[in-house]
Amino acid sequence: MLQTASGPLGRALDEAIAGRPSALHALLARGSRLPGTRANDALADAFAQECRARGPQTDRVVLALVRLNEEEAPGATALEFLPVCGICALGARAANDEKSRTPFVAELHARADDLRFRVRDAVVDALARTGARAGDWLLAQVGPWMDGYFHGAAVVRALIRESWLGALHDAAPVMARLDQAFACARDAPRAAARYPGRKALVEALGLALGPIGVRFGAPTFEMLARWAATSDPELRELVATTLDDKRLANRFGPELARVRVALDASKAPVRNPDHDHGPSRDRSGARRRGRRAT
Repeated sequence: MLQTASGPLGRALDEAIAGRPSALHALLARGSRLPGTRANDALADAFAQECRARGPQTDRVVLALVRLNEEEAPGATALEFLPVCGICALGARAANDEKSRTPFVAELHARADDLRFRVRDAVVDALARTGARAGDWLLAQVGPWMDGYFHGAAVVRALIRESWLGALHDAAPVMARLDQAFACARDAPRAAARYPGRKALVEALGLALGPIGVRFGAPTFEMLARWAATSDPELRELVATTLDDKRLANRFGPELARVRVALDASKAPVRNPDHDHGPSRDRSGARRRGRRAT
């Protein structure tokens, strides 16, 4: 149940603004539903709306919550809900106060690769909420995010939320962010191939290409045709899977056909079995040692 400004949540927030945050922290933790499978999203949103209504006077309280680290608010505990609520409020404030956006987006960047997955998910929600009101501006601001795996994944996941995607008007910066995400995944060192962050980035791209193709059409497929030439098998699979998206097939048949041609043209050549002469010569001396042993 959402609390009003005169209810317990509002009163606890007022105490926190006055320098006494203990009641607010206790209320949020108690109502978190953690540890559990799902946090209390309604309570987090109610807190965000209280902060939005009060404006800048809540910023000190919100930032203190956002900056609680893994030791102060461990994952899979009720205390993890505190930074989640702070990030939710940060998004609400950034969406409604232009002056706060730049520093608040910087705070979100600092939390995008947090060890706690609920905190990372809260960053995605906050980006989407801000993007709904500051669509093209936010897309430009997150350019530097795209050189990090979890950071890039957060942007791509938030980008396909209808609230942000519907607020965008220019395809070019969207394609630029996708290009950066593809490049980040492609250029990952071999040691990072199984790193959770890179995996998250590749999964986010897989979710994003269809909706973005529906929204922006031809520029998306021009971008995919370029990436069809990559030798990275996971990224090639992303392109190939997008070609089978039924939402796109009926609307963009010729564009998809051009991407398919580019994908086929860049396939690695099939090895000619006539040139396969078996294993290479054994230069290790093992064969000679074996003969001597007999």
